[in-house]
Amino acid sequence: IYTLSLHDALPDLSSGINAEYGIAQETTGGWDTAPGGRYAWGLYFPEEMGCDKGNCAPYCAVVPEYPCVAGKGYHGRGPIQLSYNYNYGLFSKQYLGDKMILLNDPDRVKKDGELAFVSALWFWMTPQSPKPSCHDALVGNWVPTEKDLKCGRKPGFGVTINIVNGGVECNHKPMKSKTFHRVETYKLFCKKLGTTPGANLNCETQQQFAAFCG
Repeated sequence: IYTLSLHDALPDLSSGINAEYGIAQETTGGWDTAPGGRYAWGLYFPEEMGCDKGNCAPYCAVVPEYPCVAGKGYHGRGPIQLSYNYNYGLFSKQYLGDKMILLNDPDRVKKDGELAFVSALWFWMTPQSPKPSCHDALVGNWVPTEKDLKCGRKPGFGVTINIVNGGVECNHKPMKSKTFHRVETYKLFCKKLGTTPGANLNCETQQQFAAFCG
């Protein structure tokens, strides 16, 4: 039983809504005709769809500090779908004290419920240069640089999509269906909690953070 809720960990309403949306979106089991609608579902899939059967890319980036282990895959696991060796390694180092624990055993993120939710909160709250944290981007702690503005990155929900999956979903017209569902899930949570979604809801005109926008 968890005694720490997202609202306890993320007392700021906007960041709390976004973290909850992220969990619902990344683990959804909903479909268009599902009871309550597509966006009412979440926490269904503990890992990226298809990866449980081995039909998945290894998500291994060449980052010497966080080496991939032979036979291990670093696809999305947990409530926010922690992905890539550098995220598993950094989270493992900062939370468990040894980067190799999760590099050697990435499945632990889906098997250990407490660790799974901590991984989601860690990703939401931790900046990784040049990206701000999703939390900072939503509560006003992040101030866009001149480069950010040239690349179309402005405060709002859209930049959290860029932080989470910008290389796949951003700077893409028309908006991808996955991105559309992210935005609609977020708007539903805002409505349920009696607040407004704000401006800059999508990232279709944003370059990813690694892009050069000179």
